[in-house]
Amino acid sequence: MLRPKSCPRCKTGDVGVDRDHHGWYEFCIQCGYLRDLVGVVELELKPSGQARERRRGPGISGEGKSKYA
Repeated sequence: MLRPKSCPRCKTGDVGVDRDHHGWYEFCIQCGYLRDLVGVVELELKPSGQARERRRGPGISGEGKSKYA
């Protein structure tokens, strides 16, 4: 999914949303802006065909409490 001209840093770049093994993030194609998306809700299909919500916990971007702080 791309959102044209919606980058918060360069204001003219196209922002996309993707996922890797760390979780969901958004990125700008033009300037390289990158931000973790913490409040993403994923839908997982059960074998019965019903959808189940799976919420992502606190990310590595600093939200939430750390056991090391």
